[in-house]
Amino acid sequence: METGHMIKIFTKEGNQKLDKQYLGTRKAILQIAFEKTQEFMRVGDVGLGVDERKILESLIANSMTQSFSLGYGIGKVEGLTNRQVHL
Repeated sequence: METGHMIKIFTKEGNQKLDKQYLGTRKAILQIAFEKTQEFMRVGDVGLGVDERKILESLIANSMTQSFSLGYGIGKVEGLTNRQVHL
């Protein structure tokens, strides 16, 4: 199987595991997204409404989730192939 295809499969698996097996990790991601939003508002001296805060938190959390899932997929492929994967 092609490496790129394996990464896609394992990345989807990592995303599914965040919903079930790694629920604590998902909660941590949401907490960090909340904290980063608060930090952005404080450092940038920017006031955001409730809806705007939720959008920013969601954007940050989705980015972190995507990074986790991709890292999970790459790690699994590296474990199976015994070689480093470079994107």
